Amino acid sequence: MYPWQQSQWHILQEARQQGRMPHALLLTGPKGLGKEHFAQEMAQALLCEANTAQGGPCGECRSCLLYAAGNHPDVAVVKPLEGKKNIAVDQVRELSRYLTLKAQYGGHRVVVLAPAEAMNVNSANSLLKTLEEPSEGAVLLLVTHRPAQLPATIRSRCQEIRFQVATAESGEAWLRSQGVSGDPKLLLALADGAPLKAKALADDNIIQERQDSFNTLENMAKQTIDPIGAAASWVKAGPEPVLSWFYLWSVDMVRLKSCQTPPHVSNQDIQSNLLNLANQVSLKALLLWQERVQSALREIEGNSNATLVMESVLMYWQAMFRRRQARGALSS
Repeated sequence: MYPWQQSQWHILQEARQQGRMPHALLLTGPKGLGKEHFAQEMAQALLCEANTAQGGPCGECRSCLLYAAGNHPDVAVVKPLEGKKNIAVDQVRELSRYLTLKAQYGGHRVVVLAPAEAMNVNSANSLLKTLEEPSEGAVLLLVTHRPAQLPATIRSRCQEIRFQVATAESGEAWLRSQGVSGDPKLLLALADGAPLKAKALADDNIIQERQDSFNTLENMAKQTIDPIGAAASWVKAGPEPVLSWFYLWSVDMVRLKSCQTPPHVSNQDIQSNLLNLANQVSLKALLLWQERVQSALREIEGNSNATLVMESVLMYWQAMFRRRQARGALSS
C-alpha cells in the first residue's frame, strides 16, 4: 500500500482480527490516491494463506502466486467492458451468480468493482440484491471518487472507507522517492494533494502542456487568438484536462480577486499571471465563467458535442476581456 493509506489499512486489519470484516466496502476519496491499488492489495491479502505481520499478502503462497498471475478463481474484477463507459447489468448479474459458488480454496470470494459510479440504474439495482443478501465469505470492494453518484441504497449497505489527500510532507517524500522531474511541492499543489496524480503530471509532460494552454488563454484575452481554432485543437487532443485546468485557474483568479493575500493558491507558478488576468475583469464575470466551465465538464461527460461546448467556454472568456477593453477605450 502507499504511505498515505496506512490508517485505512489498520482499520480493516483490526476488523479482520476481530472477525467483523464487512461484506461490502466503499472506498472513496479524490482521484490519484491509489484506491483501486489498495482494493487489489486488500483482495490479495484476504485470499493469502500466510499473511505478513501487518496483514498484507506474503507474495509467495499458492494463492498469492495465482493472484499475481491473474488466475485466482476466488477473485473477480468488474470494470466497464472495453470501449464502454458503463458497467452493464449483465456483468452484475454474472457477478451475483459467481458469488453464490463456494470458494475453491475454502476462504473468501472477493470482488473488486471499479469505478462503482460506472454502474447504470439497472446494474446498481441488480447489485443491491447481492448486497442485501450477501453470500457467506463474500467481500465486495467498491471503488469510487464520486460516491454521490451512487444510489443511497447502495451506499447505505456498504461500510465507507474514506481516503484523504496525502500530507505535504509524505506526498513530497514519495514523489522524490519515485525520481519525478519537477518541483514536488508544485506538482502536489496542481494535483490537489493526490500523489499519483502528481506523478502522472510529471511523467506525461503535462506541466508543459498546461503552460502552453495557459499561454493560449492569455493570448485569447489579448484578442490575438481565434477561440474557434483553439477549441478545435483542444477538442482533438481531449478537452477534459484543459477544462479541468480552466476550472482550477478560475478558482485561483476568484481567490486573488477577492482577497489581497488568499490563504491558498493552487497554481503558484503562474500566480502573478492569474492576478493580472483577474484584475482586468469583474468578479461577477469570473464567477460566471467558472460556472460555464463547470457546466462544460458535466456536458462533455454526458456526451454533449465537445466542440460546441468548448467554443462556448472560450468565446465567453474572450468576450469578458473584449467588453472590458471596449469600456476602457470609451473612457479614455
